[in-house]
Parts: sequence; C-alpha cells; structure tokens
Amino acid sequence: MLSKKLSRFFRYHDYDQVLFAAAQEFACPTRELREKYQREKFNRVWIDAYQNVPFYTKWKKEHNLPDSISSLDELAFWPIITKKELQKTPALMLREKQRPDKYGFTGGSTGEPLRWGTWNCNAHDYIANIWIGRSAYGVTPGDRTFLLWGHQHLHGEGWRGRYKTIIRKIKDSLTNVYRFSAYDLSPAKMKQAYKDMRRISPEFIIGYSSAIVAFCRANREWANNSNFLNVKCVMCTAGPLTQKEQDEIELFFNAPVCMEYGSAECGVMAYTIPTGGYRVFWRTHILEVKTINKNSHRNIVTCLSGRYFPFIRYDIGDFLELYPEEVKRPHMFISVMGRQGETVIFSDGTAFNVILGHEMVCTTQIRQIMAYQMVIKDDSLIFRILADGEITSLEKDIIIKRCREIVPSLVNKKILVEQSQKMQTSLSGKIPLVIYQ
Repeated sequence: MLSKKLSRFFRYHDYDQVLFAAAQEFACPTRELREKYQREKFNRVWIDAYQNVPFYTKWKKEHNLPDSISSLDELAFWPIITKKELQKTPALMLREKQRPDKYGFTGGSTGEPLRWGTWNCNAHDYIANIWIGRSAYGVTPGDRTFLLWGHQHLHGEGWRGRYKTIIRKIKDSLTNVYRFSAYDLSPAKMKQAYKDMRRISPEFIIGYSSAIVAFCRANREWANNSNFLNVKCVMCTAGPLTQKEQDEIELFFNAPVCMEYGSAECGVMAYTIPTGGYRVFWRTHILEVKTINKNSHRNIVTCLSGRYFPFIRYDIGDFLELYPEEVKRPHMFISVMGRQGETVIFSDGTAFNVILGHEMVCTTQIRQIMAYQMVIKDDSLIFRILADGEITSLEKDIIIKRCREIVPSLVNKKILVEQSQKMQTSLSGKIPLVIYQ
C-alpha cells in the first residue's frame, strides 16, 4: 500500500493531464463539437507546419494547399505523405531556427527505419491518452505494473546509456513498475519472466503482443490459476492479435485483454474499451480512411498535438475494420487488421499475404509453438519456429502441407521448417514476421 501511495505521489502530474483531457472530452459530447475542436486544432498545427518546417513549406507550395481549412472534409483532397517520402528528405524535417530536444525513430521492423525530431512537451498528450484508455479497465497510476518490454535501445550506448538505464530503474521503482526484457522470448526466459511476475503479483501487465503470446505458451501449465487474481487487465501493443490469441491470453490470466493502437511516429491513437471495439483519441489525432474496397480501409493519420515535426495525412500502413456509421473519420472502430498490403514476394512474382502465416503455423495442432518468422532466402520459404519443446518431423510436415493448402502457388517452392531458440528482433524488440536474406 505504501508503494502505491508513493507511486501516485510521483505521478500526480499524470492525474493533472488526465483531468484536463477528460474535461475537454466532456465538453464535446457530439461529433459536431468534436470535429469543430479538431478543425481548430488542425489549423493551428498546419500554420505552424508550413511556416516553420521546410518539408511542409515545400509541400504546401508544390500541392497548392490553402493557409487553413473551413471543414475537415477538405482534407480528403489533400495529398497523402508516406514514410518513403519522408526518408528521402530528412534535412527538410528539421526546423530552420530550432533544434529538437531529442530524436524519435521507428524500430525498423519493416526494414525501413525513420528518424524525426521531437519536443519533450509532446509527452503531455501521450500521458493523458494512455491513462484515459487504461482507466476504462480500472487501471490507475500507481497500480503494480509488469512490463514485458524492449525499449532498451532508446537509452543509447556508452556512459549516457548506462546513466539513462539507472535513471529509468529509479523512476520505475518510484512508480511501482517492473520491467522484463522482451528481446529474448526463449522458453527459459519466459519461464523466468513468469517467476518474476508471480513474485511481484501485478495488477496491470503490459507487453508486445508477440511477447505476451510467447509468455502464455511457455507457461501453459500455470494457465488460469490463482497466481494472477489481482490482474485488472493485460494490455497488448505493437501488433494485432487474432481472436484465438486474445482468448488464450484472457484464459491464462483470468483477466480481459486491452489492445493499444499506436505507432512510434504518431503515438497512441486508440484503446479498446471493455464493451468492444476501439475508441479513438480524437483530441490528439484525426483518423481518416482511404477505402480500397468494401472491407479494406487504410488508415491515414493527422496528429493534432504541437509537435516538432507534425505528421499530417500520414499513411501509417495499417488497415482498420470499421463500423458502418464510422466510415469517414472514425471516432470508434472495430479492430486493427494489420498491414494487409504487406506480402511475401518471391523473385518469380509468387506472393501471398503475410497474415496467412498465422494459419500456416498450426498453433492449435502444434501447441508448443510460441512464435515464428518467415524467412525468404534464395527463393525458398523458411519457417523459423520458437517452441517450448522439440518440433517433430511429422509436425514440420504438417506445417509444410498447410502452407501449400492455403497458398497453392507454393507447390513448387522449397519450404523448410527450422526450430530456433531465438527470433530476429528489431531495435525495439519487436519480431518482424518476414525477413528477406
């Protein structure tokens, strides 16, 4: 109890941010009022962008864009910015008269890392969003929290890196947080994570989606027991989960799964709510959708916070499943469908959607599988499998057979299944599903 009181004392500023944000939400109960707020915020962000950020000064002139908008509907006619476009002009992302406080960068899970400048004050809206999202599940600042996480790369190297690591540990201690590395998802490490988690008896668990799934599968024998009766919810981030995977996690912890939707570039954009679906943080983000077909809606994001480099009509690459009444600028949506456009492509043009890999690995039949990657090498498909126990030759044959059943064009491809004790990870500890060698 004392640790919780101390934690809440040191997080009093978090409460201030949440109360301020909640008051704004309360003041805008209708879509009309929310979009009026968004339009006014957008115009302030846009004026700052084209006046002070060379990229947008050039962008505005090239596309003959107005000084401001009178309706959010006008944004549908503006061009969309991609990550590749930003990577070509990194110097234009820097303000001419002001240097950033620090730099942010993507973890490189797609093989295309992006670097941009940030201000320290950007954290205010992020703090408000995460605690509003978590409060729906009864989680409050000060709750004992276990993180299965991988952001050690943000500390840097050398003495500065060691100093930041020490400071991070002190802050975690004061805020009732315990971290366990997600860089190594081997059975031995996940079993150790279970022991540590049980020891601290967390009220709130946070982790990468892939890491939480691996944790549950490595410790199946302890599923749904009394060791985690205090857990209010398990929050998964950095990747969507299938419904079966969510059910698996909820059964293990006897607690609901909360999904966080965000990105390194745009921050936290939405949280799930207990009644179902995602609630968008409309105060800080405009989500538009580019409809490809009836069931395919690509997310285009505009950040409304005052940022060193504003992301405006940015193609984040994700596809959303929408409610019928939320097909233009959703304030709610059903689920994140991942990056449907990502495909596994061979040199002869043979291709399939990366999401099909979930069906190929047969985790229902081969229960010891914890995680996997698809490696494309010399026109061969290699399934790199992390498992708690040996994968037999018969089970490998089952996976290969499933691959050719799901994607018939793989019939003439060499398919291998290799068991490994370690997955290749990005800088931030995420596991890319496809690797080209």
